[in-house]
Amino acid sequence: MDNSERIAQVTENDELGRLLGVASDIQGKLDEAKTARAEGKAIAESVAELETQMAAVKADINAWQQAENERIASQRLDSLFEDVQTLMATRAPSKAAIIGGAAPSATGKPNASFLLAVKMSRSRDYQEQAEGKALLEAFGSEFAGKATLGDTNAAGGFIVPNAVLTTLIEQSTVPRSIVDLFTVINGVTGNSLQIPFENSAVTRATIVAAGVTKENQDFIVGAYTASLYTLARILDVGNQLLRQSNGAAEALVRSRLARAFGLGEDYYALNGTGSSQPYGLLTAIGTSGAYVSTFSSPSNTTLAGSLIAAVITATGALEGRGADADGVVVNTADYYLGRLQGTDNAGFWIDPFAPAPDIGQDGPGPLNLRWRHTPTMPTDSLVVGEYRSALWIRGLGYRVDVSDQAADRWDQNVTGFRAEEEIAFDARPPVYAGRFQRITNAVA
Repeated sequence: MDNSERIAQVTENDELGRLLGVASDIQGKLDEAKTARAEGKAIAESVAELETQMAAVKADINAWQQAENERIASQRLDSLFEDVQTLMATRAPSKAAIIGGAAPSATGKPNASFLLAVKMSRSRDYQEQAEGKALLEAFGSEFAGKATLGDTNAAGGFIVPNAVLTTLIEQSTVPRSIVDLFTVINGVTGNSLQIPFENSAVTRATIVAAGVTKENQDFIVGAYTASLYTLARILDVGNQLLRQSNGAAEALVRSRLARAFGLGEDYYALNGTGSSQPYGLLTAIGTSGAYVSTFSSPSNTTLAGSLIAAVITATGALEGRGADADGVVVNTADYYLGRLQGTDNAGFWIDPFAPAPDIGQDGPGPLNLRWRHTPTMPTDSLVVGEYRSALWIRGLGYRVDVSDQAADRWDQNVTGFRAEEEIAFDARPPVYAGRFQRITNAVA
């Protein structure tokens, strides 16, 4: 397409036609300069003049293009304004003014006249532009004293995104404490195992005279079967929540499962009945018998009646049988009651500045025992023992399996987190071998 054709296509715009006509003249002069160069004539002055003319034409065309862009944008704004006016003429009045109680416009027209003010402020006509800017200022002053602050739900708070916590505050949960004192064996295969123990006490050997038949004594070896039982729990979570929480929901689920299993292990370690569940330590010891002592005179104001004295009493009975005590488990409330015991004259029996262990942690105490306190232990009771002699057995160990298709989870669009663990425990062998001693009536 030559320049004459381009000019013919833009006859509706005189300015662009004029600029293209100038460019066409420059093109003709360039052709003449090329011919002159071919004939060996001087062309430097002609080229310099053409460069000056071309620079001027480029500047004029850029200015025209900018003006044309503004014209097109103004047309689009007019069209948008007309669409809004048509929409408002056909729809029910908006309820948006209810939020914050928006006032009518300064012109008395509907608030959509704000769009008209925007349009007028962008006009190329000076007077219309000034009027539009004045309207916009009126709108600004009108709303300045009646802003929608968002300080309540009705004042726009509903549209404010919820704040996101960096760390979720979990429910306080008693951690596992007792099981960690035992000797833990992981990875046992099968569904049960036998725990043998020496079932008769050892008595001293006696002196026998020469030629006399020596003492012949039988001994008994017993055994108990510790069956593996399955701790299990399932938590289902919506897939939308899993996606939208950016990992927080899954982390919470896994944390809840882990804490639940810690509670489960400690509960069965102490209170398992032995019927379709492990045989717990307190179940094996009982509340009376050779492995139970009743503290006769508990007191908060005497040394002989203190919690420390109760622990020492149990340790003495245990060591008297030749066991090597390595730990004591007390109720948490009883433990802190023991920290309060003392007299006004002598002070606290336990140094109040000595660190107190958290649940599940070892604390300092007399006789080099590992002190553990937990609400799982019944109040007014404590157990001193050779805890390492008890075997806590795990099969495949704690695990969490995840599925979004098992059962009807696909239809419900949820994901199931199934935690499982095989455990086996029978406290009877170490208890009946004399390795534990319980104190009841431990505190006043």
